[in-house]
Amino acid sequence: MPSAISQRLQTVVQKATRELYQSVPTLFQVGNGPAAQCDPSLFKRSAANVWGSGTACLCYCWFQQGHDAVPGEKPSPSSSCLKHLQAILKYLDDITPAMCIMAAVLRIINPSQFFQCFQLPQWITACVPINHWREMLDLLEFWASPFHCMQVIINRETLNHRDTRGWAFGYDLLATFGRYSNGVLDLPSIGLSCAYNPGTITGLMGKVLIHGVKPVNGERFCFAQFVQPGVFLWAFPNTKELQLPHLLDIDIRANTMDFKWERFQGTLRTYTFTPMSINHEL
Repeated sequence: MPSAISQRLQTVVQKATRELYQSVPTLFQVGNGPAAQCDPSLFKRSAANVWGSGTACLCYCWFQQGHDAVPGEKPSPSSSCLKHLQAILKYLDDITPAMCIMAAVLRIINPSQFFQCFQLPQWITACVPINHWREMLDLLEFWASPFHCMQVIINRETLNHRDTRGWAFGYDLLATFGRYSNGVLDLPSIGLSCAYNPGTITGLMGKVLIHGVKPVNGERFCFAQFVQPGVFLWAFPNTKELQLPHLLDIDIRANTMDFKWERFQGTLRTYTFTPMSINHEL
């Protein structure tokens, strides 16, 4: 979905990401994750870097290091969120409109997955025994996404790969930002190469499709939002497998769609989108 995020909102997200990197540079790691994707040579390092380089995994609930559930183990927020909670909360607040747009995209392209993903925070807030439950509630207050995990990837070439630990029955969401040209998202398993300019949002079945992003001219960072299946299987143990969403179940019966995100403290924000074009100044 090209130009899904307006230039004005891109500027807000760029400023927030730059401030987060400058305030907590250790949050962004090089060489932390799958070896092929975290080779230091894939990260751009130069004096001209505006946003630095590295990856940060922000999750309000997951099993550490992306591991699946094991008997007796409880999920918790990612260690990066626990170590830098106040900085992460400010960042989530700053990028709320962009997160809401990404959520609205999922609501349009796959409504069943959208509602299924929101079952998790509803269940968590019922006070289940979870590690760092109070910090998790703090994160949820500012978490405007149906996905419970998001990776912020700055100035990294992404080699062609599949997300082997991902959710096979639903979409991951990608949003790209920056000051660059020549952005291309490769999907070699289906023979496609797509323009990947700043402000683009992509719904992708990352465990099924091989995908990658070639080096760009300039600086780029992206949000990668995803589900850790083990968390859902832990939360809903009577479900042998995740419900198969109705892929491409697009509902555009109304001319516009209101996406509402209500914080626990009672603040209500409403954003209205036109399904076929959500390039709005928020």
